[in-house]
Amino acid sequence: MKKFSSETNGYNRKEVNKFLSEIMKETENLTEKYKEQEQSIKELQRELERFKKKRLAGNENEETSQIILNAKQDASEIINDALKQAEEVENQRRLLERNMRIFKKKLKLIIEQQHIIVDKIDELEIQE
Repeated sequence: MKKFSSETNGYNRKEVNKFLSEIMKETENLTEKYKEQEQSIKELQRELERFKKKRLAGNENEETSQIILNAKQDASEIINDALKQAEEVENQRRLLERNMRIFKKKLKLIIEQQHIIVDKIDELEIQE
C-alpha cells in the first residue's frame, strides 16, 4: 500500500496526483492488455472451431473411406461367392452333360439290341 506524506490540508497533492496518474496508466495498460488478450482468445476460439470442423470433416472422410472399404470388401466377398457358385453350376452342367452322353450311348445300345432282337424275330417268322 502506498503511503503519502501529509500536509496541512491532508496528503501531499503532488504525490497523490502522481500516484493517481500511475494508477490510471497502469489501468489503461491493463485494459489494453485485457482487450488484446480478449481478441487473442476470440481468434484462438475461431481457429479452434475451424480445426474442429476440419477434424469433423476428416472424421467424416475417414468414416466415408471406411464405409467404402467395407463396401469393397463386401462386394469382393459377394463376387467371390458368386464365382464359386458359378463354378459349382458349371461343374454340375459338365457332370449332367457327361451323364447325358453316357445315357444316350446306353439308350442307343439298348435300341440297337432291341432292333437286333426284332430283326431276329422277323427272321424266325420268315423261316417258319
